Amino acid sequence: MYAPEGESEVTPKDTYHHGDLRRTLMDGALRVIDDKGLADLSLRGVAAAAGVSHAAPYHHFADKSALVRALGYEGLRLLDARMAAAEAEAGDDAGERLLAIGTAYVLFAAESPAHFEAMGSPDMTGPHAPEQQEEHGETWERLVRAAIACQSAGRMPPGDPTLAAIGLWALVQGLAQLWRTGPLSAHPQAAGGLAPFADSVLRAMFAGIDPALMLPPAPVDASSVR
Repeated sequence: MYAPEGESEVTPKDTYHHGDLRRTLMDGALRVIDDKGLADLSLRGVAAAAGVSHAAPYHHFADKSALVRALGYEGLRLLDARMAAAEAEAGDDAGERLLAIGTAYVLFAAESPAHFEAMGSPDMTGPHAPEQQEEHGETWERLVRAAIACQSAGRMPPGDPTLAAIGLWALVQGLAQLWRTGPLSAHPQAAGGLAPFADSVLRAMFAGIDPALMLPPAPVDASSVR
């Protein structure tokens, strides 16, 4: 197998101590990104932290970009699962489902910053990374479907649902970035934590489209349901 010039091939010792070396390397890379940022990530550093030879990572990743893409695609799968769960928990109201998807995006960015940073890397968008583009598409399609559902239910004006989805994406991306870099977390309105803050911000933005979204839906009195 390939090993960089001047380094040894992967040895049995490298795999013997790690039943899942790929997972070990990815977890190590996530820690590096959390601690130092994506710019300081290197295969050599991840290998050293995992206690394997410098050549070992090349058994699973051709280069740093391949490792970053693996983390990014994993992040997209985790994000989509988070969005799907939030959407299902929101019930049948199309507007509430859309808001739940947006809030889930912001929360994921805050709680999984290393994955989120990898997802936003240029390595995820280049023509050299086609192998799992469908995983990127699923989160996007979920957002577009939610926008279409809002339009069908009269919760959004008619028009191109893709533009509506892009608008929401830009909103939650900006909210997530501003929270991660610090400015928003210091606001008095954010004193209750990110989840209620993100929900309130999204409701305030969408109130101009659908005033019913300004406040959460009233709880149903079970005794009144016949």
